[in-house]
Amino acid sequence: MTMTDEAKEDQPRKRLKFRCYKPTDETLQDKQVAPATALSVETEVKKIVEESRSSGSTEIDLNALAPRKENWDLKRDVEKKLAKLEKRTKRAMAEMIREKMKSENTLSAD
Repeated sequence: MTMTDEAKEDQPRKRLKFRCYKPTDETLQDKQVAPATALSVETEVKKIVEESRSSGSTEIDLNALAPRKENWDLKRDVEKKLAKLEKRTKRAMAEMIREKMKSENTLSAD
């Protein structure tokens, strides 16, 4: 045996887990993982409502109940940059309008 063979023996072997595959061999049946179950929305809503009642508040936060879109964090992060760009855009448009008005005034004065 070499050093690499000994190192390989010390490492734990990976175990097979069949998540989407149903093995036909009986020896592999115990390696099959039970299918995942999705949480129901009703239980989550009931849980949030009970928490709000136990805290003593009568208002329920609707944002906690409504599911968020996948890109909500991206929108939140980009919102500040977009506000800055919106200001710059308005300023540039106003400057372009002023320049156009000046050029029209100078042409009409000539």
